[in-house]
Amino acid sequence: MDWFDFLVPIALILTTGWVLVYPLHFDIFALIVNVFEPINAMGQSLTGFVLFNFIGVVLYSFGVSPWVMTPIWYAIWIPAIEQNAALVAAGQDPVNINTFETFFSGWLGIGGMGATLPLVVWFLLARSKKLKSVGKATILPSLFNINEPVVYGAPIAFNPLLMVPMWINGLITPILVYIVLDMGLVRIPSQIFQLWYTPIGLSTYLMSGFNGVILLAVVLLIVFAVWFPFFKLYDAQELKKEQEN
Repeated sequence: MDWFDFLVPIALILTTGWVLVYPLHFDIFALIVNVFEPINAMGQSLTGFVLFNFIGVVLYSFGVSPWVMTPIWYAIWIPAIEQNAALVAAGQDPVNINTFETFFSGWLGIGGMGATLPLVVWFLLARSKKLKSVGKATILPSLFNINEPVVYGAPIAFNPLLMVPMWINGLITPILVYIVLDMGLVRIPSQIFQLWYTPIGLSTYLMSGFNGVILLAVVLLIVFAVWFPFFKLYDAQELKKEQEN
């Protein structure tokens, strides 16, 4: 009888939605946007931009997919990119930095949430057989910003040695990206780019041109540097275990 338990609430939701939208001509999307307007205003600030990324990174490091935040994120990202597109169409400059394009398509989603691609590259150079195998198994999906294999396979989740650098990157990189875009040194994305699985670099160029790629190079240098000492410690730890066994 489980199907019946699901059928009743689904029928109520669909009926309520139909009555609001068609007979009453009620704009549910406008209501949602208005409800999230205070959060949207905060989300476009430096604090909000950093907080958005950091919350996702912390959740992920504890094994919770950051996609659970999608309903809140998209309520801010979609109106923001829509406003940017309208401003550009009117011959003005885009103003909203906190969009999906900035998080994944441009600079922060280097290998996936938490910027894990550099760690996978370091794994390829590991002395530990385990970590080298993890690197070989996860490099291809990481190039397309799919990092569940490395987050749960290395693992990064619930591993203090790898959680900490993930958090550090989750704070440093959004601060840098926000400041550079806010200063106008790199063009703020003004079009929807939902192909988050497009490799970083190509997507960055499509979204923000050559200056965007330069910013990406700086972000990569920082992320590689942050991961390195923690990778070395973890590699030595895993190598010691292998030698003892």
